[in-house]
Amino acid sequence: MSDIHPHQVAAKGFQAQADSYAASRPSYPKEAIEFISTLSKSSEPCHILDLGAGTGIMTKLLIEIEHVKVTAVEPVDNMRLKLESSVPQAHSLKGTSWSIPVASSSQDMVVLAQCFHWFDDLKSLQEIHRVLKPKGVLVLIWNMESQERSSWVAAMRKIYEMHDAKAPQYRKGNWKKIFETEEAKQLYTLPLQTRQFTNDYPVKREQIWSRILSKSYIAVLEQEERDKLHDLIESTLDQFDLPSEGDILYKHDTDLYWCYKHEQ
Repeated sequence: MSDIHPHQVAAKGFQAQADSYAASRPSYPKEAIEFISTLSKSSEPCHILDLGAGTGIMTKLLIEIEHVKVTAVEPVDNMRLKLESSVPQAHSLKGTSWSIPVASSSQDMVVLAQCFHWFDDLKSLQEIHRVLKPKGVLVLIWNMESQERSSWVAAMRKIYEMHDAKAPQYRKGNWKKIFETEEAKQLYTLPLQTRQFTNDYPVKREQIWSRILSKSYIAVLEQEERDKLHDLIESTLDQFDLPSEGDILYKHDTDLYWCYKHEQ
């Protein structure tokens, strides 16, 4: 992205669906958080910046790590207000990846949860580099519905992903291109290291639609188009042997990437 403002789809969609996002988006597996806690090379306390913190799903997990100080930065007002109400002990600030409101060389770790594809440009990497301490670590993490391990998830994704043609998305992989540039290689220890975790969790059938509706590119659809999509999703789910009551296992994978700040 060349603009220095949040992507229109992200800003509009997340502003409208902050409640749905907070209620329906999955958390992150304990194993992933434990692994993240081992990546910092700093002495205690570890200063962690949760950038693009949204409603605080990751923030809530980071503050539970021992001997850390967490700052959450989020540009979308409704998302940040939801964060402040759900994680009141967190220090939250309004800001973007292009203008992070913290001091230079102040953070041992910058975590980007479910968001880097919205601002995958050199200016963001330069600004993150600025706020990281020497040997600071940049962590990228995404939850993704697992179409490889669930046939009904694969069928649903085929339907609703038709609406994301113009929206940056993690699954498209375009966010990786910036890390292949010479400028990025001068800033960070590349290539990115990576690890995957399983993040399956139980939901009720009605929560499946809420999860889909929390996607920004679905939230910005006109009501009539959303209603048609909802009907199509429900008729598709009817084709699978899913219980109308009780729990359904919603299979997700959690992909983790990390690299360290190069000293210049």
